[in-house]
Amino acid sequence: MKVGIVTISSAHNYGCMLQAWGLQEYVKKLGYEVDIINLRLDCIDTLYKPLNLYKGLKDAKRFRKIRSGLWLNLKKKGIRANRKYKKFESFIANQLHTTTRYRSYQELVNSKVGDKYDILITGSDQVWNGAITGGLNRAFFLNFTEKPVRKLSFASSVGKTELKDYEKEFFKQYLKNFDAIAVREESAKDMLTPLTDKSIDVVVDPTLLLEVKDFENLKKTPKFNKGYIFVHVINADNQVRPIAEKLSKLTGLPVIHNRPDKRYSNELGRFDDAGVEEFLGLIENADYVVTNSFHATVFAIIYQRKFFTIPHEKYPERMVHLLNTLELTDFLIKDAIELPSNPTGLDYHYDKVHKLWDSQRKQSQEVLKRELGIATVDKK
Repeated sequence: MKVGIVTISSAHNYGCMLQAWGLQEYVKKLGYEVDIINLRLDCIDTLYKPLNLYKGLKDAKRFRKIRSGLWLNLKKKGIRANRKYKKFESFIANQLHTTTRYRSYQELVNSKVGDKYDILITGSDQVWNGAITGGLNRAFFLNFTEKPVRKLSFASSVGKTELKDYEKEFFKQYLKNFDAIAVREESAKDMLTPLTDKSIDVVVDPTLLLEVKDFENLKKTPKFNKGYIFVHVINADNQVRPIAEKLSKLTGLPVIHNRPDKRYSNELGRFDDAGVEEFLGLIENADYVVTNSFHATVFAIIYQRKFFTIPHEKYPERMVHLLNTLELTDFLIKDAIELPSNPTGLDYHYDKVHKLWDSQRKQSQEVLKRELGIATVDKK
């Protein structure tokens, strides 16, 4: 049987790539032929286009409107941005089983691509967050085919805790399309339950469906051969930076981070041009992870690293839910003052954590199997 997955699979961030790959790989493990339906929305793709060094800057340099030092700095940033862009495009081309590219919901409709599949799945990212997808998009509600295929939501995220009235009406209409619905956060279940007569399950992020060994052939060993603090920041680093700086001083460990400029008094390097495979290797080999990223937190847990997570300023629900369920909320902090004075002595009780993770993984695997029609979940 053929399964088509519609998710956010072109955003050049590590979590986006890994959630799409994780769902693809687990469904393949279940014996299905799997495609990622290659929907590349302009509102997402344009965010990740690399710097074009020479557009506008050549003339500025020619007429001495830009200093040579600044020019060289921009050039270096542009080279690194282009390098990262190529790595992500390579991952999409070589690790994701993508179809022909589609730019819009209407292109999906016109192509009749949905008719090729026995099962369609949406989810495993913030597919129901209109702020990311340029408004709530019917493509992520699998409304582009009239063929009576099985339509599933798995680990779909709304990305917020409150819906506007017009969004409620949209969900009421388009949730009717689904044969089964599973979301990634309890808050999403709470919001959507009054808008549908279908039951809603809460499941883990697809990266957590897999085991550590499943990532072994994907990750790449980093070039750094000494201890370090891995700092991964999404958006503003106003809270992350002072926490990482203080942790560096408490432990004596240097920092590697994903910003293009020097940020810390003790830096070992930067990974602003790292690909997905390098990202995994860097986390696995870190002594500590400091981040406001959900997926950096996920892989810190997978690789049993010591970590401190700072709630994301816009979308904290995912990480709060994750750390609550794994009993790791002691390591969810908002300020450097919350850092313990002796971080080296911290015990993350990973034996217990991985038992909790294993239980949740199995429960979510069973939900997905039931959605696909190959298993039932014992809810006793």
